Amino acid sequence: MLAGAAALPALAGAEDLTIVSKTIANQGAPTTSTQYIGADRIRSSDGENDTIVEVAAGRFTVINHKKKEYSQFTRDEMLASMQQFEQQMSGPMGAMMEKMMGGKVGEVTVQKGASRKVAGYDCTTYTFSLGENMRYEMCSTQALQLPPAYFDVLKGPYAMAGPMARRFDKIFDEMKKIKGFPVALSSTVNLMAFKINVVSEATEIRKGPIPASAFQLPAGYKKKETPFRK
Repeated sequence: MLAGAAALPALAGAEDLTIVSKTIANQGAPTTSTQYIGADRIRSSDGENDTIVEVAAGRFTVINHKKKEYSQFTRDEMLASMQQFEQQMSGPMGAMMEKMMGGKVGEVTVQKGASRKVAGYDCTTYTFSLGENMRYEMCSTQALQLPPAYFDVLKGPYAMAGPMARRFDKIFDEMKKIKGFPVALSSTVNLMAFKINVVSEATEIRKGPIPASAFQLPAGYKKKETPFRK
């Protein structure tokens, strides 16, 4: 299940960070993405979708700028929904879907690679693979230490992906075990109609207080009910 999401640690004592990255999705034009890591909130924005995590409350807000809407759910709702998905996957329909997604969810293999420098920081490359259809690579620097709650931000957009969410969950939980901060992250995913090829690399890392406005919802956006409550 969404291991760790039921016990998000507080970020007290961590220094506020603003991370600006260059991101290329599916070999398209480069875009700018920004992450705000505050004392009790984290926001990740790629220009099209944002995820905000209120750490102490365990509340997630997922924003879709194209549709000008957002949804909110708690870690408890997410956990309960994942448990329900697990039960559904135990039947014949689940077996058929697993086959379509490349078989049962196995273990994530982790391979340590070469070191390099990103945005002025030395980092070490790690590759995370789950079968033949999911591969993530991150370069983590020891110079910036962050709590595991950071990776729950990465889970947010995939939490509503039904049975596929379990696979992303396992990848990000393995990433939590690597100390430091991922200044570069790339992914190659091909599950049914769900195709992702994203490369993101930090270009600027700023330390210092983050304005409260960075965590506010856009004006005029419509709230959409999360599927977890249906």
